[in-house]
Amino acid sequence: MSHFATLLLFDKVKGPRGRMEFAKGLEARYSDRRQVDEERAMYDVDGKRDADETVIYDRGGWVFWMLYDFMGHDRALAGYRHFIETWSVGRDHAALQDFVASMRPFAEDPTAFDAFVNQWFEEKVVPEYRITNATKVKSGDGYDVTVTVENSGTGTMPVEIAAVAGERWGKSAGERGKTAAVQDSSYSDARGTATIGAGQSKTLTIRCPFAPEKVVVDPDVRILQLKRKQATATL
Repeated sequence: MSHFATLLLFDKVKGPRGRMEFAKGLEARYSDRRQVDEERAMYDVDGKRDADETVIYDRGGWVFWMLYDFMGHDRALAGYRHFIETWSVGRDHAALQDFVASMRPFAEDPTAFDAFVNQWFEEKVVPEYRITNATKVKSGDGYDVTVTVENSGTGTMPVEIAAVAGERWGKSAGERGKTAAVQDSSYSDARGTATIGAGQSKTLTIRCPFAPEKVVVDPDVRILQLKRKQATATL
């Protein structure tokens, strides 16, 4: 809950860039500290193994935010409030299974909710997206970008893929050279979505009314993944 709450705070106070950068930090730490052969699913961690800490805090905070994003703001926060109000008045401590049971009635699609829980709580999936090919072709007054993305990791999630031009976070004189939190006016992107299963790859074409410079998988940092840098390619 602590890292999840911090993600919400960053998003509210510092804007999407603040949330995205904090999330990428958690993601990198999880990638560095996890022990693949010994890692257990979130339902099974008890803090007794060395790698449990990064699963509980870094992966856990990420997955809680992904569940919030998956359910939608209003439904998710109603569920979180219900859970906290229910479990903060007694002497007993909630298990992760209690949290899931408390959230499920607030899901718009319980079947989809169960599928999410199965992947991220009962198993230990981590997608790993890699762009294997990306080209752009002039077409009329714009460009067609064709990109092939492979998921060499595990898990299946719908993921956005963006063809972009310019730097998303521009410079602000008032910030003394630091990257601004406000999206730069010169930035443009066009997006498509693909659901790529473990070991699969998919090709899609994105129509751009501008000259694209690169392709980025998961541009808004919404899906926990490994080796995020390989999910970007220059056109």
